[in-house]
Order: sequence, then structure tokens, then C-alpha cells
Amino acid sequence: MKKATGLLVFLIIYIPSLMAQFSISADISPRAELRHGYRVLPQEGEKAAILVSQRTRLNLAWKSENLRTHISFQDVRVWGQEGQRQVHPSLAIHEAWAELLFTDSLTLKIGRQHLRYDNQRFFAINDWIPMGQKHDVALLKYISEAGELHFGTAFNQPPEAFQRNFTTDYGINNYKYMNYIWFNTDINPDANLSLMGVADGHEFNDGAQYNPELMYVRGTWSAFLKYDAGTVNLMVNPAFQHGRHRTGQSISAWYLRAEAAAPTLENVTTTAGFEIFSGNDATDAADDKYRAFDALYGAGHAHLGFMDYFTLIPQHTRNAGLINPFLKNRFILSDNTFMDADLHLFFIQNNFVYQEETISKYLGTEIDLTLNYRFNNFTRIIGGFSWMFGSESMEIINRGATRGSKEEPAYFAYIMLRIRPKFL
Repeated sequence: MKKATGLLVFLIIYIPSLMAQFSISADISPRAELRHGYRVLPQEGEKAAILVSQRTRLNLAWKSENLRTHISFQDVRVWGQEGQRQVHPSLAIHEAWAELLFTDSLTLKIGRQHLRYDNQRFFAINDWIPMGQKHDVALLKYISEAGELHFGTAFNQPPEAFQRNFTTDYGINNYKYMNYIWFNTDINPDANLSLMGVADGHEFNDGAQYNPELMYVRGTWSAFLKYDAGTVNLMVNPAFQHGRHRTGQSISAWYLRAEAAAPTLENVTTTAGFEIFSGNDATDAADDKYRAFDALYGAGHAHLGFMDYFTLIPQHTRNAGLINPFLKNRFILSDNTFMDADLHLFFIQNNFVYQEETISKYLGTEIDLTLNYRFNNFTRIIGGFSWMFGSESMEIINRGATRGSKEEPAYFAYIMLRIRPKFL
């Protein structure tokens, strides 16, 4: 009896403390989509596609005085992709990391984890994509009154690489290794600045030949400045790339984004801006530089229109670069509901030649409408409809030999639930 009483007292005293250190949460996100010209212009007579995808994620987290851990299991599927009586193992580890808290200012986070910085242009979690995005990386973080400093390093190998050196054959379309540094500081109460440098190495691959003994390193330098000017919020984000492309070409590429956001009407905020990725000039055969800026590991969906024509830069512009002037409006309809109405114009940044002729730089215009409703504290219902009005140049850039038709209506509609409860 005394043992039972002692055990009961122990449970009463210590279990609440243990529970406070342990948490369980989930992400259940089914999404129904209607696609006709999503990502690529439809061909004449092409029928629309309908599908339902779902991401199911279970997150386990635990923390103590000097350690934090996080493990996330994930299943991604399209409804009906397997038979009702069939078993197709699909559960994967999405995140698995531990963070050592050396001091209040210095920590080391190591393992599979999200990398998300600034507006997610160069490092993003890509939440729109059902599988998301993650990195196997060691991340050292230091916080002081001067600001926050991150240093990350990653090195990728094929499994069981016995007796192989640094240049082990790594056929996955990913960096072989990566180092980056990020520093964020408040310049004054109204201005915040981030500085980033990234060095990522890729094994030689020009499409025809592959040589793991040749490693080329690309450098990316970026500044991200936000300024609150009272009624107007300003942002500017220049970047530059150098080093060598995986084909061996010397890189000289640049990027620039600038925008201004301000309330224009009651409960309406308007953001106007532009985004430019430099590209190669196909009319200059003497130029041996690679001038197509690469967006690294960032988000495309959140920046370049919801129809996802340009989620991979420079691949989706065939190295010609991109200019994207945009106008975005957010309407606050109630405490739980807002609507976005966005307009994007798309142009290639440099010259592109097709059948010995330089094509027009205008690619098309996209309109995105989105309605976002908060059903409760952990559930959102989100729906959207988008149109792409492509040009003849879009036909060429977007699909090449299998050209779609600018005359065929291109649209995309979806409705999704984003359910993220915290169980414990």
C-alpha cells in the first residue's frame, strides 16, 4: 500500500512536469485541385485534370534545460493512388533534429530540419508542396544584442560510401556540400537588415557527361533590408552569384527585388513591386559567362504566382532570366477572413532565340484570387482561382517542342483544409 501511495505521489508530482516538456502536434492538409494549364500551357483540346492530394504529418517535440528535440513523420499521397486492400509503405521522416543549448546565446541544431530565412526567397520550407522541403545540416546559432548569427554546413553522400573520398559519386540532383552564413540585425527601431552568404558545391554534370571527381562551387551573396516608413513598409533584396556552374562555366549573375506596401483603403493593403532574375543572352555567342541567376532552395509558389510556371529559376525560363512586376491586394473581410487579389506580369530578362529568331520578351499575365477563412484556432479553409494569359513566347519558353496553346484557357482552382492541432 505504501509503495502504491508513493508511486501515486510520484506520478502526481512529476508527470505534469514531464508533459510540459513534451508536445505532440499534427498537420492534416487535404487539397482538391482542378488543373487546366497548371505549370504548363494546355495544348489544344486538352481536358482538365482533377485530383485530391493529402499531407499527413505527426510532430513530436521534447525540451529540457539544455536540449530540444523534434521528430516529424510524414505521409504524402494522392487519394486513390493505391488499392484499398494493398499496402504501399510511404511513411517517411520529414524532420529529425536535436538542438544543444550551450548557453542562452549559443546553440547547435543538427539533423534533418527546415531552413527558412527572411521572405523565403533563397531558403524556404515550401509549405505549398505536400512533401515540403528540408535539409540535412548542422546549424550553429548565436544571439547577442548586436543581432542573430547563423552558420550552417551540410555534406551529402550516397548510402554506405565505403572507401570513397570527398568526391564520391553523388547522383542525386542536390548539392554535394553547402556552407552558409546569415546575420540579422536591427539597424534602428524602423529598419532591419539581413546579410547572407551561401557556398554550395555540385559535381560536374553538363547533361552529356558526369564526373564526380570535378567539384564546382557557386557563391551567392544577398542583402535583405526592411524599413518601416510609417504608413509605408519598404523592402529591397539585392543578390549576386559567382563561382562556377555545375557545367564548369564561370558564373556572373544577379537578382533584385523591391516592394512597397501601404494601406490604400479601409481594411485593404496594397503591395507593389518587382522581381528580376538575370539571364543568359542567347544572341551573344561570344559571352562565355553563365548569367542565369539561380533561386537556390527558396519558394517559387509564394512569389511568382500560384499557377507555378516559374517555381524553378532558371530552369523554367530556359536560362533567359525573368522580370516579374506585381501588384498584390489584401482585403480584410472579418476577424477570421481575408481575400488576396494578385496580378503578375512576366517577361524574360534577356534574349532568347527560337528557330533562329529572337522572341518577344513578354511571356504572359497571371491573376490569382485567394480566400482564406479561419475556422477555429487550428483550422483554416483556403480556396483559390488563378488564370494565366500566355503569349507566343510563353508557348516557346514553357513547353518547347511540345508547345501548349495560348488560345487554350489556362486556369487552376483549389480548395484545401489546413488542420494543425496540438494534442499535447
